[in-house]
Amino acid sequence: MSDIIERLEHILVDSTIKARGTSVAKRHRRNPTKPSAKWIAPARIGNEVGVALAVVLGTIGCSHARGDSGGCTMCSYLLDGDERSPTTDELLQQFDDAHSELANEAAPLSIKIYTSGSFFDTTEIPADVRTKILTQIAKDERIQEVVIESRPEYVTPELMRETRDILGSRGIELGIGLESSNDAVRSICINKGFNLSSFKDSVAIAREYDIGVRAYVLLKPPFLTERDALLDAIKTIEDAAKLGVSTISMNPINIQKYTLVERLWRKEQYSPPWLWTVLSVLRDAREKVGRSVNILCDPVAAGKARGAHNCGSCDESITSAIREFSIYQDISVFDSLDCDCMRRWHHVLNHEDISLLIHSRSRRS
Repeated sequence: MSDIIERLEHILVDSTIKARGTSVAKRHRRNPTKPSAKWIAPARIGNEVGVALAVVLGTIGCSHARGDSGGCTMCSYLLDGDERSPTTDELLQQFDDAHSELANEAAPLSIKIYTSGSFFDTTEIPADVRTKILTQIAKDERIQEVVIESRPEYVTPELMRETRDILGSRGIELGIGLESSNDAVRSICINKGFNLSSFKDSVAIAREYDIGVRAYVLLKPPFLTERDALLDAIKTIEDAAKLGVSTISMNPINIQKYTLVERLWRKEQYSPPWLWTVLSVLRDAREKVGRSVNILCDPVAAGKARGAHNCGSCDESITSAIREFSIYQDISVFDSLDCDCMRRWHHVLNHEDISLLIHSRSRRS
């Protein structure tokens, strides 16, 4: 069995690299003093509702995606970066530009630092830049929560101690893409490049310094049916809660350019999840894990062909309810939602696996 899994992993890596193609070499030069993206939105901050600033720093990009593995099957965030590493001053100017958006906002505030990779990876963010950014955050007393994105391999006791020392008593979370608690799904479907044991170690190290972990859960990796994806997401949320994460962010796949998922989608061999599936996962997971963790979801490209969607007529109301749930954690916002397309969704859940089996046998015949 291990030989089969290893062969499948090699096939996946090769397919992921081919899908990415020459896109990395074609990255356009961007203004190195401006972040790749920044936005402000209402957010759940601990047990309160406040405002969150999200900033995507433009770096050379994720090491996992730049390496020989080709990165994750659904992710093209590497393309948000630059073809060269910005200088120390340029990265600090990027952060200043984003931080200024909070000038007129009142506490409680949250700031989320993304790099399309890992904030603690010194090939993306040099150590001196990291400490200066954290120190600047520490001086802003309105900021009560800091979310920092990283892969598990960069979560070390030394870096967690440094981060806690600089940021003091405010809430800190590490955003880590667990995606699935099933090692086979994470490896063969997502090409994530780490196992569940590595994630567990990261949670344990972070907790030693009173740092939480925001586990990202991927809804509908490639090669899973709608029903399997629904069950995998619920199981992953349950498992993540048992491991002691502080927050769970459930992310339905959106079709990004130059990815294996996009290549499958163009060949009609993959479709994004239904919004009914998103809603079902959130409702079931909330009931199963209780109030032990906040469960968040902000579906990117919801209602569009490349994002989670239903029939079109109910997409906006369901997406609005999902976002309201993320702020208030109240599943009753889903109670009144209904649409004729729900019957078609139930049909997919009940018959997709059988349909694929029959068509597969027909092709072999």
